Amino acid sequence: MRKSAMCVTVLAGLGMALAAGAKEVAMGDCSGLPCASFDLGGGKTATLMIDTGNAHPVLDLARAKALGLELQPYVGRSGKIVPGVFKAALPDLRLDGESLGSVELIIMDLAKDVAEGGFPPSDGSVSYATFKDRVVTLDYRRRRLSFSAPGAEVAPPAGSGTLSYPTFGQKGPPIVVAEGFQVDGKPLSVQIDTLYGGTMLVYTTAIGRLGLESQAASAKKRHFPFTDGGVDMIEGRAGREGFAGKTLLSSAALYFATEGVHQPDGMFDGTVGAELFADHRLTLDFHANRVWVD
Repeated sequence: MRKSAMCVTVLAGLGMALAAGAKEVAMGDCSGLPCASFDLGGGKTATLMIDTGNAHPVLDLARAKALGLELQPYVGRSGKIVPGVFKAALPDLRLDGESLGSVELIIMDLAKDVAEGGFPPSDGSVSYATFKDRVVTLDYRRRRLSFSAPGAEVAPPAGSGTLSYPTFGQKGPPIVVAEGFQVDGKPLSVQIDTLYGGTMLVYTTAIGRLGLESQAASAKKRHFPFTDGGVDMIEGRAGREGFAGKTLLSSAALYFATEGVHQPDGMFDGTVGAELFADHRLTLDFHANRVWVD
């Protein structure tokens, strides 16, 4: 799923899910979606969304200018310069004093999108690639974000799933796709998109295989302002939405695409987001390419 172009030791039993020496910071709630305070250098900080649905970090134009970053034209996939969009290199992005390294940013005027309700109130976003080779845990219940050093080894719990990074459709950017999720006991491959505010979205090509025709025929719809520039989705019900045989939600909302929703050309079956993880911890091991939910 695409967004608008403009736009961890607490209980002994949970210790296995965290890398040794992992840092833990407060995870903000930006319109129900995860964000955190990052250090941009030069004494300046920014509230950035944690966006696993995007391969490229984004920063607001005003912030980039205040940092004195050198702005370069941004060339889109068509080979043409995109007006009002730039790219810039941030020498050292930090989180709780830990360097995440230099980051190539997309720069755009996000303030307008925020003001119009098309982007969560924030200064931009970091992508899953920002945490390359690290283990990241988003604890939605405690509102904490933990992240390991690069290359950390973590023994995953039984029932963990795998991560892969296909493109979103034949011409889209690479994104995070997981195996291990289920709807009503049936497995499906899903994009993990932390800026999608719903539970589980099932794409049209998977409806028949999963036996969800009646649910997809629901007349009820819900608007998602931060997805695909703001889009309606069909809202049905699932008896159970889960991971690795564990129930995450019972009698839960289940969503289906309308015409305005970008779909991935049948390359995977759905997308999962914030409401599915609301009372759980999501761990993404970008080193060993594993995922688990507890």
